[in-house]
Amino acid sequence: MELEFRHLRVVLALVDTGSLTGAAAQLGITQPAVSESLRRAERVAGGALFQRGAHGATPTPLGELVAAHARNVLDSLARLKATGSALRLSCTPCTLQPHLVVVAAEALGTAVDVRATPARAAPVELVADGRAHAVLATDFPGHEHPGLPGVRRTPVADEPLFVAVAEDGPAAGPGEAALAELADLTWAVTSAGDHRRAYLLDVLTRAGIRARVRTVDFGAAYGLVELGRVVLPVMPGTRPRAGIALRALAGTPLVVRTSLFWRADGPLRPDDVRSLRDRLADAQHTLVERTPPYREWLADHPDWRTTPSA
Repeated sequence: MELEFRHLRVVLALVDTGSLTGAAAQLGITQPAVSESLRRAERVAGGALFQRGAHGATPTPLGELVAAHARNVLDSLARLKATGSALRLSCTPCTLQPHLVVVAAEALGTAVDVRATPARAAPVELVADGRAHAVLATDFPGHEHPGLPGVRRTPVADEPLFVAVAEDGPAAGPGEAALAELADLTWAVTSAGDHRRAYLLDVLTRAGIRARVRTVDFGAAYGLVELGRVVLPVMPGTRPRAGIALRALAGTPLVVRTSLFWRADGPLRPDDVRSLRDRLADAQHTLVERTPPYREWLADHPDWRTTPSA
């Protein structure tokens, strides 16, 4: 068991504010998250780091020692970040991914290095540990990325998920598909580090459907769809492919949110994040939403708001 940067930030926030509530407010996280990080730090350090009392949390001698080391480590990390010539952004697979490369430098007015999120990496942890200054990532209702110390979320887009089916298969047809129509088919998800398989299973279970759900490689997913082997949930702005039909789902049971995750104490200021978010929202409306199936769906659902409140 090792201490991570987020645990060190909690220790320093407790020293600075003198209370769990104050530390939570300073870091932008919940009080239970502060308590859990403190317990982790105390287990690693081998003793109590703070004395709790009526007047708040006071560091013990061990706590003062850990806090001093934490400050040195985080100061060194900040200096190391400052030496980089480009802001480091990461992105999980989503329809806004290619647009991030284009709009980020324009919105931020500086060099930007945009990379795909490494396989098996939790997007929020990349930001928490300083490996990325910001991450554009997707998650789902009830299966959101966890809140980590100092990491803020700015919503960019809320979208329905459509399904990709074989164009000549039994699931193809006019209009929106009810989940019950697809109950006897095998579903597939690609591994993207955003809990989409667990989310899909939850939605199907609540609908009374006990479907088979496979996790498949992205490169093979559309081939399996075209062969009629699987039904694949996809972003609504997905470009048409030969042999594959896109269908919306009746009642919009599957929803995905795309958000920017960024460090409150990192190089991106709130104004930078707002500018980047606004550029991405513009790309969402002018580019992503122009695919015919998505455009038709939005016309049929005028109350849907793709851009959520920040």
